[in-house]
Amino acid sequence: MNFCSPFDRDMAEQGPPALFLRSPELEWRLDADLSRDGWERLRQRSEPQTPRRQPAHVLVRDRSTGIVSWFYVTSTDLLEGHPRLDHRVYPSEESAGQAFADLGPVPWAEAL
Repeated sequence: MNFCSPFDRDMAEQGPPALFLRSPELEWRLDADLSRDGWERLRQRSEPQTPRRQPAHVLVRDRSTGIVSWFYVTSTDLLEGHPRLDHRVYPSEESAGQAFADLGPVPWAEAL
């Protein structure tokens, strides 16, 4: 996997559970806002939890627009119960990349 910087690689390998998006150069970059959102939702539950470390490639679909994005996450817990997103976990970067490419030049899906 290609990361934007050594910082992003270290965060993916050793940091707290987080979400990463691809840069225009197709390198993975930590997204602090999305990561924070996931942590806050988990802590606001009736039984707060700390996300478990579970690295995965995930396609995420915005329910209102149908637009699909490709995330790398170090915990799928950060996406559970999201109020606006559906997601599907893939066993590898290659399989997620193929599924994303199969959506075409405008990544849109009626459902995941």
